[in-house]
Amino acid sequence: MRTSPRKLRNTLSWYAFGFSCVVTLLAAVLMVIFDPGLTTAAVLSAIGLNLIASVVFAVVFTILSSQVQQRGLEENIAQHLDDMALGLRAEVAAQHKDFMPTATYSPFDPIDGTYGDAFNRDMTASLETTGFYAFCGPSARYVPARLTRSRHFPHQVRVAMLSPGDKLAISRRATDRTTWVRLAGKDNATLAEELREELIMSTVALFDYRHICPVDLVYIEDTATYRFEIFDDAIYLSWYHGPQSISKEMPESLRFAAQSFLYQLLRLDLMRRFEIVESRVRFEAGQDDAFLIAHLTSVLGTSVGAADLRRWRKQYREYTADFVGYLDTVYSGLKI
Repeated sequence: MRTSPRKLRNTLSWYAFGFSCVVTLLAAVLMVIFDPGLTTAAVLSAIGLNLIASVVFAVVFTILSSQVQQRGLEENIAQHLDDMALGLRAEVAAQHKDFMPTATYSPFDPIDGTYGDAFNRDMTASLETTGFYAFCGPSARYVPARLTRSRHFPHQVRVAMLSPGDKLAISRRATDRTTWVRLAGKDNATLAEELREELIMSTVALFDYRHICPVDLVYIEDTATYRFEIFDDAIYLSWYHGPQSISKEMPESLRFAAQSFLYQLLRLDLMRRFEIVESRVRFEAGQDDAFLIAHLTSVLGTSVGAADLRRWRKQYREYTADFVGYLDTVYSGLKI
């Protein structure tokens, strides 16, 4: 049976220790025997004195060696903990891009004069370098204004939002808006009508963007719990019902990198929506207002005329005027 290297080393160590002890004892005995003047009493006295010295040495050695061993043990434990911490950080860093956000943004209210500086600054930077842009959420009210104000135009734009003809979904989203500070005191019916007009204005504004880039639009049955905007480098996810989002018009948001699990999941899901949803339309440069009138008439179930389009366009410019002005300040401080 083969002996393990560790067991062999231990055996050799004990043999070496025993051999050194035997040799030392033999040498000491011979020294004592060859001393003719050494008496038994002297030998015993010498042994006693050496025992006392051995005890003193053992006590001092034990105290000093214990302190050295304690420091060595503490250093070894500290080094081991550092190595474990480095390994843990490396593992977390490896998983960071897949599951953790690269940035978080607190909720805010446009009524206080801001639109979330960090959120809009990062999103604007993403828009300025992207070739693909997509929005999915209850209402795309600021999307056309953001796209139109951009200095860089994406090659593909896809928008998924509530249909202005979906009364049930509009009523559900209107209920959520009753907590907004600037809408306090309005009943659900009033908020639902305002949201319907907002959706129509957004559709008209997206149609007007067709001269810059074709726009694919789908109407979805959204539960209005979150929204997201996708760029080539990141996805911005906003959680309407987050613990910090209550009563805030703009909810708390998170940014995930393009390599993340959430980015890959939501982008694929959105692309498939455009394949299977029946309520979809594509706005292109060759279309005129007659196409939009026919589309809105079909979606709303009521007659739409040119005067309606002029009114909605005017209302959208007024609705987004403050936001457009804010975007100008963002661009003035943006370095790309």
